[in-house]
Amino acid sequence: LGYAYVSKAPSKTDSFDYLILFDKDLVIMNSKVLAYREDYGGEIGSKRWLKQFNGKTTSDKLIYGDNIAAISGATISVKSMTNEVNKLLKTVNILHTKNQL
Repeated sequence: LGYAYVSKAPSKTDSFDYLILFDKDLVIMNSKVLAYREDYGGEIGSKRWLKQFNGKTTSDKLIYGDNIAAISGATISVKSMTNEVNKLLKTVNILHTKNQL
């Protein structure tokens, strides 16, 4: 069916939990912020903002402000989520290349 990845990412003073769902071809199908613990920046949990990760593959490079939209008041969290998804895509690519997935 696919793969699921759950982790934490840093925000301004705390961290937030997120979920990334991949299909069997390692294409991101969906993403979700599971728990956001800050007073500001919770907009990164919106389906509208998160849908920009859908369809991304291990060959994609996510760039804040270019192909990943900024959110006023959530700059740190947006950059953090973007960095985390980039790292995950690189890791998944390495695992796939080594036939570990």
